[in-house]
Amino acid sequence: MIRMLNQETREQLIWMNEPPDWKFTDGDGIVIEAPIGADFFNDPAGKHIKATAPFLHTAVQDSFELTARLTVDMQKQYDSGCLMLMKDERNWCKLCFEYNGEAPTIVSVVTKDGISDDCNSEEVRVEQPYLRISKSENCVSFYYSEDGEAWKLIRYFGMSIPGGGRAGIVAQSPHGNGSTVQFTEVRLTEPDQQSRF
Repeated sequence: MIRMLNQETREQLIWMNEPPDWKFTDGDGIVIEAPIGADFFNDPAGKHIKATAPFLHTAVQDSFELTARLTVDMQKQYDSGCLMLMKDERNWCKLCFEYNGEAPTIVSVVTKDGISDDCNSEEVRVEQPYLRISKSENCVSFYYSEDGEAWKLIRYFGMSIPGGGRAGIVAQSPHGNGSTVQFTEVRLTEPDQQSRF
């Protein structure tokens, strides 16, 4: 297991769209201030194409599991914190704890060849949920948990990323004036090959 945000591993992390304001917290946490309009989305209609959100990532193997706990200061619709796996700006996927304008929800987006497929899932009843991306070769699973013990499968799909790609954390505020996202307990481990369903 790798604790991605502790003192020994922080130097291996790389920013895409580094925000003006962010800081590591005591232990293994980070607070990211998502700038105004920060987002990753490739609208199938071509009207909203964005790759501007802060993405703190590391290189991963073909098979891995990334888990994190997070809180989001949800002020405007789509304010969110996410886990993301990326091949390039036209091929990526993310699992988000997001404000839908009425309540906190789980949202997933899978983008292939420059077109995003967005799926809104269930309402979240806790303030600090856990998110997980598990990838086994070309198969990706998204999970969510309220307590870090009982996990619910949100989405299961195929995505080929030769060499493994990049995985990490994202802070977004597409329609807002910015949002504060805090991540803790960010862990990179080997996937459980029997846990897809």
